[in-house]
Amino acid sequence: TDKCPAFYQATASQGDDQLSGFVVFILGLVILFICLFAMVQILQKMLLGMSTRIIYKATNINGYLAMLVGVAITILVQSSSITTSTFTPLVGMGVIRLEQMYPITLGANIGTTITALLAALLSDAAAMQVALAHLFFNISGIIVWYPIPFLRKVPLHAARQLGKATRIWKGFPIMYIFVMFFIVPLIFLGLSALFTNGAIGLTVLGAMCTILLFAAIVYGVYWWRWKGGKDSCYECLVTRQKRSDAMKDLPDDMEFLKAKIRELQEHTGLIDSDVESVDNTKEGSDAEATNEGASTEEAVESA
Repeated sequence: TDKCPAFYQATASQGDDQLSGFVVFILGLVILFICLFAMVQILQKMLLGMSTRIIYKATNINGYLAMLVGVAITILVQSSSITTSTFTPLVGMGVIRLEQMYPITLGANIGTTITALLAALLSDAAAMQVALAHLFFNISGIIVWYPIPFLRKVPLHAARQLGKATRIWKGFPIMYIFVMFFIVPLIFLGLSALFTNGAIGLTVLGAMCTILLFAAIVYGVYWWRWKGGKDSCYECLVTRQKRSDAMKDLPDDMEFLKAKIRELQEHTGLIDSDVESVDNTKEGSDAEATNEGASTEEAVESA
């Protein structure tokens, strides 16, 4: 705004404005992570004893009612990120079951569209169309994935599998975010650009890439289910975590080994005597080899 002297200048260029926006974005991310970390620590210290059981019983309600609770909370705080970031640590600590968290998250996704609807009331028809599209997109997703019990289990199972993978390898969330939020969108944006460019050659190339992508997905599912892909991925994650733990514990292990070696040297003297015996044996072997070489040369000269 024009009241912030740190990031606003009346004579600033477009590059200055972009740089200021980038700096504010980085600061916002840092503050967000600090607040989330502090929130988790506070919740872990507060939710002990009776409070855990009270929250568990308070959230053990009908799924559709929990969805309304998620909508109401998100409307009050005007952010679904706050709602999900508050309840997610509770699930990790076992205060709330995953089945209870699921409808609250769906309700938060609907509640976050209210902000766009309120803003669209003061704008033109195009803004209202976008806000309504956002609202009905979330409602359509809920209609597909929640009312039918079989489909309801799909995201719950996926969440449990992602949690297990994170427990096995701590770096999995970073890889998952990078792939799902950067690599996959770039692939689909690239395919979309090939089809919408207007050139026949690029359209043919896009069709071929789509066929190859579909074949890769089919083979990936086949490899995961019937060719041992799941076990291979599990072993890979375990190996990566063991390697990370070994590198992290290596300095402590080396110090421990050095301390034990010093104790042996001070109290038993076995290591020093062994070293001396090895050195003496090596010197004796060298002397014998020298003598044998000299005798061989004398025999050759006499012959």
